[in-house]
Amino acid sequence: MIDSIILNLTSRPGIYKFLNKNSKILYIGKALNLKKRVSSYFNKSSDSIKTRKLVEHITNIEVIITENEEEALILENTLIKKHKPKYNILLRDDKSYPYIYIDTTHNFPSIKFFRGQKDMSNGIFFGPYTQVMHVRYMLNLTQKIFKIRACEDSYFNNRKKPCLQHQINRCDAPCVNLVSKDDYSVSVSNTILFLQGKNESLLSGYNKKMEDYSSRQEFEDASIMRDKISMIRSLTKSKNIINNQKELDIITLSSAGEIYCIDVFLVRDGVNLGNKKFEFKNIDDPRQVLLTSFFKQYYLTHLPPDKIIIPFKLEDSSLLTNVLSKKYNKSIKLIHAIRKPYSVWSRICQTNTDDRLKLILNARAKDDLFASLNIDLNKVSIIENIICFDVSHLSGSSTVGSCVWFTREGPQKNLYRRYNVIDVKKSDDYGAMKFILYKRLKKLKEENNLPELIVVDGGKGQITQAQMVLRELEIFELDVLGVVKGHKRKTDNDRILDINFNDITITLSDHTIKVIQQIRDEAHRFAIMGQRKKANSKQYNSKLDSISGIGKIKKIELLKYFGGIQGVMKSSMEDLTNVPGISTHLANIIYNHLHNNEI
Repeated sequence: MIDSIILNLTSRPGIYKFLNKNSKILYIGKALNLKKRVSSYFNKSSDSIKTRKLVEHITNIEVIITENEEEALILENTLIKKHKPKYNILLRDDKSYPYIYIDTTHNFPSIKFFRGQKDMSNGIFFGPYTQVMHVRYMLNLTQKIFKIRACEDSYFNNRKKPCLQHQINRCDAPCVNLVSKDDYSVSVSNTILFLQGKNESLLSGYNKKMEDYSSRQEFEDASIMRDKISMIRSLTKSKNIINNQKELDIITLSSAGEIYCIDVFLVRDGVNLGNKKFEFKNIDDPRQVLLTSFFKQYYLTHLPPDKIIIPFKLEDSSLLTNVLSKKYNKSIKLIHAIRKPYSVWSRICQTNTDDRLKLILNARAKDDLFASLNIDLNKVSIIENIICFDVSHLSGSSTVGSCVWFTREGPQKNLYRRYNVIDVKKSDDYGAMKFILYKRLKKLKEENNLPELIVVDGGKGQITQAQMVLRELEIFELDVLGVVKGHKRKTDNDRILDINFNDITITLSDHTIKVIQQIRDEAHRFAIMGQRKKANSKQYNSKLDSISGIGKIKKIELLKYFGGIQGVMKSSMEDLTNVPGISTHLANIIYNHLHNNEI
């Protein structure tokens, strides 16, 4: 069948999809000549183990013809992100970078932390930054120096007196007209210059002001200018400045065995903003193939700078620059780090990446969480990911399900999930387990991100629910273990059952048992936390919900003003009247209701 498909393939550009017997997409690629490229997989024996395994599982081939290779490149990236094929390099970190944002549409603009889809028409964005802590630091510093507000508009519009930020000298309090619009605009303009890295221009203006104040013997104002100058200069010294480079990315790659580390160092306005880290494992592609795949996926979704320094020449480098230049409507250059100053910068960054890889290798060698587990379970495919499910409730109510995720490195808390169990009978633990299993596994299957092993907190009944869900979702390659609590909940008496309900505890090493128990206990902890939070929220919310005259809006205002239900409970009559929309009469009703019905 494959031979027949290849024989009838077109020689035009486009993308190709390799499918297995279940019509699941294994790999997506692009080609200038589809017939020639696809044929190459079957005409010779590849040195790559990954490629040989891929070819073994191919039972069908689909192609999409495009007008040119550039169009094929964009389509390839779109489909890889959509389908997440097993044999493609995938960037799992799809979070947007954090920025600093100034809303210039407001009469008194605010400065804020921002992450997400940017609307360039509503303000100015500075970044991207690679770490949230860097953004927080810069926000803190700009408030100290320039004293522009960081509050939400709803808070700003309802202030009657200055807030704490003004009292600690970090805001000029435009909310209560303690600064004129013109003076505030100057502060905003200076903030923008500072964040753009135009410190020399800023310092020049501040120095002139300091001299003017001194000549008029206004020494207090002169000392304020002096302190601002000192803070800006100290920051400038601490920053890593790359001269004469406005926008620049430096990409480095380090590998050992099947582990690859890629770093993207960001230089904006001549300042090194740090690096974005990526790690790939179980990869046997050549370095050039891996970096090319990474480059395509990364820069087709992240705005590239004017120049990108790469450690070696990429496949299709001219094609890539043409596509990116057209997509972002600007000239983009790929620079091979072989000459100064690029070679010097690249070498420094490469040292950082090499050191990061060493730390990863040392950590893995020291503490491979699944090492004994893979041996004990004797699985065909190595276990890299384990997810564990648990259910918690309070006398059958406020039922919450949890799913925790572990890899060889330990817990991956960004992949933890909690679920409010609905449409399940009270105290139906089996039904609740089936509910959360279905929700999580269905999503993971859609994302093509299934683990190698499922653990459920429970025995035969819970394992049965897992079996039912796997059959319903047509997932056939996942194994299941159940952890049955020991007598009087003593962990020494825990039993571990396989998918066929066999007690395999005695066949497992002590380390493997402890790992499985650790994962079970973490799922239990996470479920308990969610259940308690849900129960408390339900209990507390009812305190306000049951008060006549308190609707959704007033409830939100109360909770926002006092920082939560406990703050409302502790408030006095006078405090309550300070909340927007709360009259003296209503404050009296709220106070009497809360204090006559203590929890």
